[in-house]
Amino acid sequence: MNTREVSDLEGEIRELRARLQESEQAIEAIREGQVDAFLLDDVVVARAEALKPYQAFVEQMQEGAVALSKDGTILYCNRRFAEIVARPLEKTIGMLLSELSICPEATASLLEQAMDGPIRGEAVLDRLGQSGVQVGLSLQRLSADGGADLCMVVTDMTEIIAVEFLASELRESVAEHNRALVAKNNELESFTYSVSHDMRTPLRAMVSNAAILLEEQAEHLTVSGRNRLDRLSAAALKMAQLVDDLLQYARIGGRHLHVAPTDLGDLAKTVVAELPEENGGCVLTLNMPKTVVDCDPYIIGMALHCLFDNACKYRKGDGPAKVEFGMEMQGQERVFFVRDEGIGFNMAYVKKLFIPFERLHRDSEYMGTGIGLANVKRAFERHDGRVWAEGEVDKGSTFYFTLGAVAA
Repeated sequence: MNTREVSDLEGEIRELRARLQESEQAIEAIREGQVDAFLLDDVVVARAEALKPYQAFVEQMQEGAVALSKDGTILYCNRRFAEIVARPLEKTIGMLLSELSICPEATASLLEQAMDGPIRGEAVLDRLGQSGVQVGLSLQRLSADGGADLCMVVTDMTEIIAVEFLASELRESVAEHNRALVAKNNELESFTYSVSHDMRTPLRAMVSNAAILLEEQAEHLTVSGRNRLDRLSAAALKMAQLVDDLLQYARIGGRHLHVAPTDLGDLAKTVVAELPEENGGCVLTLNMPKTVVDCDPYIIGMALHCLFDNACKYRKGDGPAKVEFGMEMQGQERVFFVRDEGIGFNMAYVKKLFIPFERLHRDSEYMGTGIGLANVKRAFERHDGRVWAEGEVDKGSTFYFTLGAVAA
């Protein structure tokens, strides 16, 4: 290496040392707060450059942003705040917040409270050339060396209030429609109850008079006459049963629920013991642990009575119906079921089961009114539950139901 090369290397070293010394001095000045910049990964970044993204963020906010002095002078505001008060941006800066407030005393109170800590409130600001605008205010005290004493975020409440008003109107409209619907339902149930109740007396008279004729005038009646009286009596009895079922339908819909802790297994045993003997009886098998639920035992008892009675009516053979009453978990839901080994049904007609007056069998095969399962559906729905069925012809049926939480 010649003398010239050594001289060049020494010059580069001196230059590097000078730049290193300058950098160390700059870093020390930054650390002491003498230079408006900061270090980011050992790179000196001018603070003004670093703040540009934040300034752009504040300018594009959908809420108003304001910097205030202690006395409420607006030192800075973004364009959104100027839009809220409908004033030019350059004229808004420098105004007192109290000049923009419909109630200066309330605004002054908020500013005073904000000096002690963050606070939220509402105010009505003057919108130039228009009526006042209601706004939400969020105020926070700033550090003393920032120039401004307070920062404030301003939210225009106009759209929020309009939406809340619309929602309130909709709620009231829905409530009014619900009240009207409840009134109509109550009126319909009252009408059904009255009509059904008033029909029972003449139906009894028809049955009793037909029986008297058959007994007292038997020798004067032809075979055809006796058959007609029998049909008349049977029709009146069916109508009486239909009236009773309609009354029950009305009671289930209109009765206030008397909710009490109820052991479903014990309730099922009581219901089976009360089944009419003419349907052949029922052998009940319980397939559940002791299960106590909150329900109206009278209404749930009526529903179980119908399900057990149907199992007896639609049994196969002459022996007592074999019925299983159990519980199983389907996912997170507790599901109860009544399963029999009777004649079953075609699943193509399953949707007809719970519709009033819809029957899958003729009266000549099985007597009925078509109201029973509609009552069952209504009973479980009154308990915030649901009911559905599965079946196969000649292989029996299973009726499932759930019980939700109900208030007494």
